[in-house]
Amino acid sequence: MIRNDMPLKRSLLTGFFLLFAFSGFGQDDLLKMLEDEQGPQTEYTFATFKGTRIVNLQSNELTAKGEMQFLILHRFGSFNDDYFYNFFGLNVAEVRLTVDYSPLDWLNLGLGYASATPRTYDGFVKYRLARQSKGKVNFPVSITGYSGLFYTAERFPDDGLPRNESERFNYVHQLVVARKFSPEFSMELVPALTHFNLVDRISDNNDIISIGMAARYKISPQHAISVEYVHPLNPNAFTNLAEGTQENYRGALSLGFDIETGGHVFQLFFTNSRAVAEPFVFAQTPGSWMDGDIHFGFNISRMFNIH
Repeated sequence: MIRNDMPLKRSLLTGFFLLFAFSGFGQDDLLKMLEDEQGPQTEYTFATFKGTRIVNLQSNELTAKGEMQFLILHRFGSFNDDYFYNFFGLNVAEVRLTVDYSPLDWLNLGLGYASATPRTYDGFVKYRLARQSKGKVNFPVSITGYSGLFYTAERFPDDGLPRNESERFNYVHQLVVARKFSPEFSMELVPALTHFNLVDRISDNNDIISIGMAARYKISPQHAISVEYVHPLNPNAFTNLAEGTQENYRGALSLGFDIETGGHVFQLFFTNSRAVAEPFVFAQTPGSWMDGDIHFGFNISRMFNIH
């Protein structure tokens, strides 16, 4: 006599399917109950700006934990300085190289070197203080701090005056307050303090307070336009060699176009600041857009996953 086990197998399979289905429904109900008890979750804003810089100003962004960034900042000569004779400003170009690494999600450390105006070595720390968020924690802006130490490597003039190595040091502190208003539009406000251990004249300010403003608008997932302006509130004066007059240092105005290509971010821009190190951008920009002191430049960043 042959037994037919098919009805029994079908019953067992049906029972297993029903058991898993009820188990899934039970887990979903349990998760929903836990979510209801915990309330809404915190949703943090990301990619307020694509790069860690706008042009000269720091953005609120940091590289991710375990990532290293190599950044090239390049400025050509100004349009009113024999631009074609100097091969589109290349003969009087300036370059700054920086490398930074984030050992923690909120902390970024870096080193840099600028080739001229003047030759400068620097080290900096950048740290996240708050993030724009909504939901359980509702905070309207992202706040990031930046502090940089700059060492001027130019040789002292042979004028017989006593010199101290501490005169080579300058300092910059920035507080970046940024907000992403929409997926396309972001803005930031950046109060900054620049300190010079040595100034040109006894009447000059060792401390220059400035206020920076920047905005970005995305025109496609990979492209954006940006604008930034840094205005010194108590500027020192410089001697206009062409006219033999004393004029105040001016604010640095920059217009840029950003291109993202995978691990690279290209930032192309025009600016009236020839310098590439923050103390001399924020406090010692003599050039004026109205006089043709316009420099074409670019920033290129490359990310490396170290850990």
